[in-house]
Amino acid sequence: MRAWWRRVLGGDGPRPGEPATLTYYALLLSALVLLLFGLVMVFSVQSVTVAAQGQDAVTEFLKYLVFAVVGLAGMAAIARARVRTLKRLALPAFILACLSQLLVYVPGAGSCVGGNCNWVRVPGLGTIQPSEFIKLALCLYLGVMVTTRQDAFLPGVDTWRRFRRLAGWIVAPVLLAVALVLGGGDLGTVIVLALLVAGALWMGGLGWRWFAALGVLGLGGFTLLSALSANRRARIIAWWHPDGADPLDVGYQPKHGRWALGTGNWWGVGPGSSRQKWGYLTQADSDYIFAVLGEEFGLIGTLIVIALFAVIGWCCMRIIRRSRSLYVSVVSGGVAAWIVGQAVINMCVVVGLLPVLGVPLPLISKGGSALVSVLLAIGVLLALARHEPGAPEALRASGAAVRRTLAVIAPRRRNRA
Repeated sequence: MRAWWRRVLGGDGPRPGEPATLTYYALLLSALVLLLFGLVMVFSVQSVTVAAQGQDAVTEFLKYLVFAVVGLAGMAAIARARVRTLKRLALPAFILACLSQLLVYVPGAGSCVGGNCNWVRVPGLGTIQPSEFIKLALCLYLGVMVTTRQDAFLPGVDTWRRFRRLAGWIVAPVLLAVALVLGGGDLGTVIVLALLVAGALWMGGLGWRWFAALGVLGLGGFTLLSALSANRRARIIAWWHPDGADPLDVGYQPKHGRWALGTGNWWGVGPGSSRQKWGYLTQADSDYIFAVLGEEFGLIGTLIVIALFAVIGWCCMRIIRRSRSLYVSVVSGGVAAWIVGQAVINMCVVVGLLPVLGVPLPLISKGGSALVSVLLAIGVLLALARHEPGAPEALRASGAAVRRTLAVIAPRRRNRA
């Protein structure tokens, strides 16, 4: 890890007397609370939008709840995996995710929404978004590749040799993943992928000059893609000049999103009592669910959500600080940049600090594929937290204490019966 970054995190390695399982429990609790917030908000919005279509809101919510259960089961399974198991899964997971993304280009299988063609129809499930699983697969893949090519990140390596070491197994796969997602028109997911890769390679030790060069190229690509799309141009112009935006077209949703936040005031109008979700926010259950959350739970509710995402970011940084494994640092850095970065982008869009990018709020916005992929990523972080110095012994001791307590309570309950 970089020397100055170690100073920012307060040193490297575990500190004397600090709790070994703090990361594990803080991460688990914050993710579960965010998931609970998300389920409440999705049901709140669906109770209006689904009912307006003549469908049963409870039935539709139960279908979404299946994704939450699957994601939690996957999170629990991955959380108990060993680090070497995660390394073995990296390449197969990345290949499978890319192959799944290819299905969006198959006629009859791919599905488009609002010009974004990154969904695949699955009989019995509806649609899934393979690009969400590319995020997690890319984190695991970069962790393995950066570790095996660690010499390319060392200072003093000439540029050509560094590029040759990185091109075949890092640069090319990243460009492939970006091209597959960008081909479907999902620029928002591409931006999140860029953040993810930047976070992983930064923790891998890539020099700042590379980031400056890649940042310029990325900004140029974003400008070009935005200029070629009339919809994206209109969104950027509406963000830059909000007073001149058509209030019934491109400026409609941003304006109503800010109205929702303003209506919420300090404590909100109450769960389920949002007004803007009644057809005023067309993306009330996905991209603009943070606005509905702010309206129903107020400023206090939004600050709680922001604090919970900050806790997830802090847990990632604590995993990086306490571990001496480059693989752990790269994977944690990538996941942190993905989840926290995507959350920051979504919230900045809702409050008007960024143009509309179509990026959902992790664990809060509706989306089965996104929910499962983020919960699996939390499972990966939990697995890494379980292997922090002193954590395995502390977790075994706490588990043994719980079993002893249950062993004492059970006979007493039977005797009383």
